[in-house]
Amino acid sequence: MPARVEADHGQGAMTEHDNSHVWADERVVRILDAVRVLARPVKLDAMLDEVLDVAKELLDAESGSVWRYLEASHELEARFAPGAPPVRISADRGLAGECLRTRKVINVPDCYAEARFDRSVDLDSGHRTRCMLSLPLIDQDGAIIGVLQVLNRRHGVFGPEDEQLAGVFAAQCAVALHRAQLTERLVQSERVRREIEVARLVQMSTLPKTPPAIAGYDIAGAFRPADETGGDTYDFVPTPDGCVMVLMGDATGHGIGPALSATQVRAMLRVAQRLGAGLDDTFRHINDQLVADLPEDRFVTAFLGLLDPHRHTLSYHSGGQGPLLHFHAATRRVDTHPPTTAPLGAMEQTALRPPRTLALAPGDVFALLSDGVYEYNDGAGNEFGESAVTALLSRHHTGSMAHLRDLLLDALRRFGNGTAQQDDISIVLIRRLAVPGDAPSDSTRQAFPRRFEALDGIFAFLHAALDANGVAASDAYAVTLAAEELFTNMVKYNPAGGGRILIEIECPQEQVTCRLTDPDSERFDVTRTPDVDTGAPLEHRRPGGLGLHLVRRLVDTLDYEYANRRSVIVFRKARSAPPLPESQPADAPTGEGGRQALPYSPGVSDGKAAMFEIGYGAGGAIALIGRFDAAQCGKAEQFISAANAPSVFDFARLEYISSAGLGVLLKAHKRLLASGARLHLVNVNSHIYDIFRFSGFDQVFEVERQQT
Repeated sequence: MPARVEADHGQGAMTEHDNSHVWADERVVRILDAVRVLARPVKLDAMLDEVLDVAKELLDAESGSVWRYLEASHELEARFAPGAPPVRISADRGLAGECLRTRKVINVPDCYAEARFDRSVDLDSGHRTRCMLSLPLIDQDGAIIGVLQVLNRRHGVFGPEDEQLAGVFAAQCAVALHRAQLTERLVQSERVRREIEVARLVQMSTLPKTPPAIAGYDIAGAFRPADETGGDTYDFVPTPDGCVMVLMGDATGHGIGPALSATQVRAMLRVAQRLGAGLDDTFRHINDQLVADLPEDRFVTAFLGLLDPHRHTLSYHSGGQGPLLHFHAATRRVDTHPPTTAPLGAMEQTALRPPRTLALAPGDVFALLSDGVYEYNDGAGNEFGESAVTALLSRHHTGSMAHLRDLLLDALRRFGNGTAQQDDISIVLIRRLAVPGDAPSDSTRQAFPRRFEALDGIFAFLHAALDANGVAASDAYAVTLAAEELFTNMVKYNPAGGGRILIEIECPQEQVTCRLTDPDSERFDVTRTPDVDTGAPLEHRRPGGLGLHLVRRLVDTLDYEYANRRSVIVFRKARSAPPLPESQPADAPTGEGGRQALPYSPGVSDGKAAMFEIGYGAGGAIALIGRFDAAQCGKAEQFISAANAPSVFDFARLEYISSAGLGVLLKAHKRLLASGARLHLVNVNSHIYDIFRFSGFDQVFEVERQQT
């Protein structure tokens, strides 16, 4: 009998042990099921509902709540029903606040006997809370993100096993909620980014695509926001009598709000002009409307002027916009004018003073700049300032206003020395030309059709400007090659673009500056293209990318800007001292059959556009004459393909070769290699030899330099 009792006791012990394992296994299974539920990709509100539903099921609870911790306001937020507005309480309040502060589980078996229990929620909801389990939600990085509370266990109160189970579950909840919060922030961030991008596109599309063409005047403008959108704007609005209304506005702050204010000013100007309002009425009505629309602490500094090209006057009201700079070409003096009245939107204009009027003499420049120019900071507390602007005006007032604008933007960038732009930048420049028909003219700027056949005209234009300014031959070669390569790229990769390509050139004493503008293009940053591997095996060499590779080695600086489908490339080449003139050989070489070589000078020949010729020369060599640019590749390829495997090319009268020409030679060389021969180039001048050297082709071809 005793043995039987022991056996029964042993069996009873085994059963109790097995039951504890069963209970533990059930808890593990339930936790794993819960983790699978929480691992599903759902939105944050849905995740909060999932957490609460699983918690109630796991802990056999009647109800509960998930409190999210809002760190910025130090509050706890929860929803007590789907779609209901959230409830917020102080993060120091009640058992939830205590759990958040201590980061510990709080198990209260009788809530109404607990002093820390906040009964107000029960009073509001009509629900009575008997017992409560509060658990801190701590993510994997140790940051507390909220509190989980489960209420009223259906059978009794919450015990130690419930605390253990809830603790494990709370850890998984914290991870899931953290993930859902991050996802929601990313989605919201992307949504905001897209909205800002749309706002930027809308704002940039309201700016003038090109300045107005006014006989006797050169006008340029620019806008560079500090953020994705900005509070500046400018506009040119022609009037029926041939005048032009000029606007620049700068709303306080920068971002979407000020951008809307700036765009509103421009829109009101356009409406006023359609209704035939004059300068005074337009300024007054815009101001009074902004007074009604803007918050009390917001305003817009604005310049509104009327340029009369018949009387050569500029009449204006300037609401808080200044200083305004007037450069006098005759005396090289810069007058500074202050604002004429208060900013727009600051107060109603009951008695507007008459507009101020400036007389613009031939060569005068009027510069209208936002404070983002004058206050541009170098990071050490120094500002660009008015004196730096006037110095630029004095040095570059004879060039195009587009070029002066770009010089100013470049000067700001260099002054900042990598410091982030802090304020929006707007620039409007107006120059009365020195004489009727004087343009930043054919001598400094010219627009060319978007085709390779324009290269003859481009070379003639560039050489005229370079020769007139005494630019050394080596520098002129580098400038013309860089300009041709960049123009060729624009034509090759954007043949369907609208408008002509503008080329501008300036040749002051220290450097040559050349600027190419494509008014209708996709973004292609020429400063970020990779260099060509000039040491690559011949079978891997391709002409693609070689042009930009050469440009970067021939010029000193290369910059790219893109806005509103407008690409601008600016390069600069430091000037060297011109060499002494070289003596010319008495007898020019002759071609096959004694044909006299055509005289050639870069850019022009016998008063005509520079030419390119290819044919047989002395000893059966192929002679290349003139300028071998992209427009001549078809002609050259056709001749070389028809020739009987030529290996010697005579460069004695070849003055210029582009990367496109190098590509033709590379093809010919590869064909020769297949037959065991090799391309042999003779009488290569120093400029072309440098091109071979920079491109690595001096290691590919057999190159024999010209004897001097």
